[in-house]
Amino acid sequence: MSMADSSAGELTIRRLTHFDPATLKALVEYGRSALHESALDEWMLPVIASCGLLYVGKIGEEIIGAAEVIRCIEDPDLYLEGFYIRPDYQRRGLGAKLLAGVMGLLFHERFTRLLVTLAPENEAGLRLYEKSGFKEIDYLPDRYGPGRHRLLLAADLSNKGDS
Repeated sequence: MSMADSSAGELTIRRLTHFDPATLKALVEYGRSALHESALDEWMLPVIASCGLLYVGKIGEEIIGAAEVIRCIEDPDLYLEGFYIRPDYQRRGLGAKLLAGVMGLLFHERFTRLLVTLAPENEAGLRLYEKSGFKEIDYLPDRYGPGRHRLLLAADLSNKGDS
């Protein structure tokens, strides 16, 4: 296992830097099934894989979730652009395992803070992020257009080295 991979029980986490058309199609489909309109598409996923950090969570050979991470230009923070567990794998603790594993890998790459936004009404997402060490640092009204508000959360990665 390399530093780009991690294992969390039955879940294996792997960083993708490139992929074949079938994997791209699957990632787009899985993302849309979990994130709907906010999912990254076939145009952005290859950019994230080559210019950012794209992690997939697998059980066996089956992709069950993904984390899409980009670097903030004006500071050393990372931004969790997309994070999901496919709907048919939800409510099994896999989201927490995938997030913890990704945060551990980011820590080992010497990153110190991870940011994420989510809708204030996304109670399940907020519970997952808070349980994983994220804290609300800002409220972003109309972030994605009128009435589409977001919470900005941050997690300190310096204590994630054991993940």
